[in-house]
Amino acid sequence: MTIPAQTCPPSFLPHEHEYVTVVNRRWTAVWAWLMRPETFTKGQVWPYRVEFIDTPQTDGTVSRGFDVGTLNAHHGPFLNFCGVISRIEEGPSGAVRDLEYSYGAYALAFRLIRPHLLRISVDAVEETQCRVTVHVGAYVRRGMSGLWTFAQRCFWPGFGVAIRRSVPAD
Repeated sequence: MTIPAQTCPPSFLPHEHEYVTVVNRRWTAVWAWLMRPETFTKGQVWPYRVEFIDTPQTDGTVSRGFDVGTLNAHHGPFLNFCGVISRIEEGPSGAVRDLEYSYGAYALAFRLIRPHLLRISVDAVEETQCRVTVHVGAYVRRGMSGLWTFAQRCFWPGFGVAIRRSVPAD
C-alpha cells in the first residue's frame, strides 16, 4: 500500500532512534507475539490506548490486525500516533513490519514532535536467539531532539523486558 509520505516541516529536524535487544528466544516465537494485536492492546495503562481498525481495501478485502492496510492508532494524553501498516515481510531467518504514521501524528504537541515511522524487525542470531530492532523516525522541532532521544531511551528497554516476560523460552 502506498500512502503519501510526510515531509519534514520547516524548523523541524529529522530524528532517527534505534533500539536493539537480543533475546534468547526463537525469532519465530517473538515474531508471532509481535503479530498479535493483543500484545499491544491488552494491558495499556489508562488513559492510553492502542486501536486497530478493520479497513476495507479497493480489491474488496478487509485488512485486520497486522495486515498491510490496517489503520492503527496509539493515543492518549500528549500523543496521537495514527497510521497504517504499510509493510510486512517474512523470510526464512527474520521478518520486518512498518507502521507509517500519518500527517497529524504527534508526541507532546503537533508543533513539537511528529513521528512518521515505526519499524520493528526480528532476525535470527542462533536457533534459539534473535535480535529485535525497533526504528523510530520522527520530525522534531529544533531544540527538542535531546528530550525526544531521552524519552526513546527510557521507553524502549521496557519493550525488551516485555518480550522476555511474554514469549516462552524453549
